[in-house]
Amino acid sequence: MKITELDINILRQITLFGRKHPSYLDEESILLEELHEYIVRKKSIKGIEIEIPSMDFTSATIDFFHNGKKYKGCGGIYFLYGEDGGLLNIGSTDDLYVRIYQKLIGKNGGSRADSYFCHYYKGVSLFCENNHHKRKVYEPYLINKLQPPLNDKYNYYNKSLYYELLKKEEEASSPFFGYKSSYA
Repeated sequence: MKITELDINILRQITLFGRKHPSYLDEESILLEELHEYIVRKKSIKGIEIEIPSMDFTSATIDFFHNGKKYKGCGGIYFLYGEDGGLLNIGSTDDLYVRIYQKLIGKNGGSRADSYFCHYYKGVSLFCENNHHKRKVYEPYLINKLQPPLNDKYNYYNKSLYYELLKKEEEASSPFFGYKSSYA
């Protein structure tokens, strides 16, 4: 992500009339926080262009289990793909290996979607970014630019497929689906 001197000067002008930020944040971090808040508040990325880093890793999910351990403890952005190579999900994390592993085996602290959607994921790409503030901007920006269907958070374009698949998976996993009670 490139932030120019002009951006920082604009930031100084904005902060004269805007919100207060913690003193421990540098100007670049404040600019990134403001950009994140703008995207979330406006629910739009219109007019925003961000240069995205190259991928550090791309493989089939099975290869990730064997070769992805070197990303343990590395923050970044991950992309999960379906069998046809179509992008399904984008996320941000401070530990790429652990988070992607959780997504692929369907365990995420009780997230229904992760347990239902894990069998859809057949490919993984990622890039490392340990700066929390940059990841906070990359995630909503990329989700809305690339529009993967299995994102709920930061999905400002269309959640219908997400909810349709979630409902289908819930019904398929329910032991009572299709059962008609004689007491009804």
